[in-house]
Amino acid sequence: MIIVLFTPLYLSDFPEAMPAIVNLLFNVVSTNTTISFTVVLPMVSLISLFAGVGGHLLLWLVLVRNPRSRSKPSSVLLLNLSLADLGALLTLPCVLLSASFQNWQLGGGTCVLLGFMTSVTVGVEIFSLAALAVLRYRIVAPQMRPPVSLTQKSSKKSKTLCTVVAIWLVSVTMALPKVTYINFDGGCTWSVGQQEWLFFLVPAFLVYYMAPLLCIAINCGLIISHLHRCRGSLVADRRNKKATALLISSTLVFAVSWLPYYALEFVNVLSPYLTRVTLLWEVASLAAILLVCLAPCWNPPLYFLLSRPAVRQLRALL
Repeated sequence: MIIVLFTPLYLSDFPEAMPAIVNLLFNVVSTNTTISFTVVLPMVSLISLFAGVGGHLLLWLVLVRNPRSRSKPSSVLLLNLSLADLGALLTLPCVLLSASFQNWQLGGGTCVLLGFMTSVTVGVEIFSLAALAVLRYRIVAPQMRPPVSLTQKSSKKSKTLCTVVAIWLVSVTMALPKVTYINFDGGCTWSVGQQEWLFFLVPAFLVYYMAPLLCIAINCGLIISHLHRCRGSLVADRRNKKATALLISSTLVFAVSWLPYYALEFVNVLSPYLTRVTLLWEVASLAAILLVCLAPCWNPPLYFLLSRPAVRQLRALL
């Protein structure tokens, strides 16, 4: 997850300072805003932190304690998705500190580390959803169904683990250039030119947002089309529909949570004079921040809402 805070940013290609949405969760909160970031943002961050961590721990409890569940490739990808969300939630204390004290007090090393970490987690999250979409189609479509022999089951597990490793490698590789933009001068801000920032923002938008969402949309469309044409047993149809609904719901949450962020970033870079400190800009900024803060919390309740066996397992374990 990449949390964004409302802060003044100085860009070398721009003639004056301007308010900006910057994809670092730990930037200094602007002191001349009219909306109380020192109250709203810390409160939402606390709610997101405790509710999100609690929900994901319950999700892990159900999936890891059940031998049948943890052996499924879909469960491995769900756990990987949950791990990314947990990593994102653990960065929220920095939001609390930045919003409450309106300055950065954790040093340059933490600044660089968290800038890297936030990019990695959002990459792992969306790539895991894309991998789940491909896997769901392979499970639903008869000609694509995974084999069931013991040898091939072992091969299937190896492929799933390779997929998880690949997701992390791609996410780490994409996050490395971001670290070079961090200019720690006591405030943990970025100081880059317009062209340099666009060079990072455009690929990030395409790779972290558009391409995975397109992949998920295509596979979900194929799944829905197949389920509509070919009806199996009532139990299998219900299970496939709920699994597809979970995938679509999680994807929609991600898309809605991050679209305002990207929109404001592009407006900020391409039209800097339109983003002066105004009430409208602050409302839009705060809305984008809150959506991203809450984004890692939704997957556990969606999972338990759409999976009755998971609810029964949770009750039995508790």
